[in-house]
Amino acid sequence: MNGAEKASFVNQVFDTIAGDYDRMNMLMTWGMLPMWQRRVMRYTDLPLAGRGLDVCCGTGEMAFQLAKLAGPYGESVGVDLSREMLAAAREKQAQRQVDNISFKEGDALNLPVSTGSFDAATCGYALRNVTDIPRAIREMARAVRSGGKVVCIEVSRPLFPPARLFFNFYYYKVVPWLGDRLVSRRLVGDQYSPYAWLAESLRSFPNRRTICRYYKEAGLVDVHTRSCGFGATTIYVGRKPTPEESLRPEPTILDRVLGPIVQVKNKCLSLIKRIKG
Repeated sequence: MNGAEKASFVNQVFDTIAGDYDRMNMLMTWGMLPMWQRRVMRYTDLPLAGRGLDVCCGTGEMAFQLAKLAGPYGESVGVDLSREMLAAAREKQAQRQVDNISFKEGDALNLPVSTGSFDAATCGYALRNVTDIPRAIREMARAVRSGGKVVCIEVSRPLFPPARLFFNFYYYKVVPWLGDRLVSRRLVGDQYSPYAWLAESLRSFPNRRTICRYYKEAGLVDVHTRSCGFGATTIYVGRKPTPEESLRPEPTILDRVLGPIVQVKNKCLSLIKRIKG
């Protein structure tokens, strides 16, 4: 399917599962999802009274965590294309009586926010469902200020062979089976049941190295990853450089080779001085 068809299809998928989305997420991750989300929050470095943006926010769980980090004088904004997901998020907001959060209907490829208006942007398990992953990352990078973080968490394939074998069976066989029985087995677009689609969407998803390259191409620096759940989930972290950093020339190959050597030398000299002193 082309980009427009995929966007419409994904929107239907998430509208269909909105009511049971949180319950299935907890079940699929064996209750570990909140712990992984807290790790995402730590990597955002969102300051008190800051502004956090959650892209493809779904029912708003990470947007609520950003609001908690920002505190009463800060703000959290959740953006999603699915109206049913946003309705569920707003219902939670009313129940929890959280004032420093707002939800907007919008596309991850054209975020309805001003450039450089957030201290951090997050995205949870949604990159594989957008039609243009590099553009989605560029939009998040555009939305954050200089020095701000872009942190995404996404399903990934474990590198350790036994873990990968178990993951393939669980993700491609068990998860769709659970989704069919606990949420909906109705075919979306006469093609897939919702959780069969979510599993299939990983097959064409780029590997970790490629996602890191997209981060760097979006202008982000200090790009790195952290694995969760034996590699079944990966957190991608990048920082928007300051104006001063942007003006620095790109390091040459020689700089990259000699840099670590110089650092080791300086550490050894410092250690020797401490021992002599």
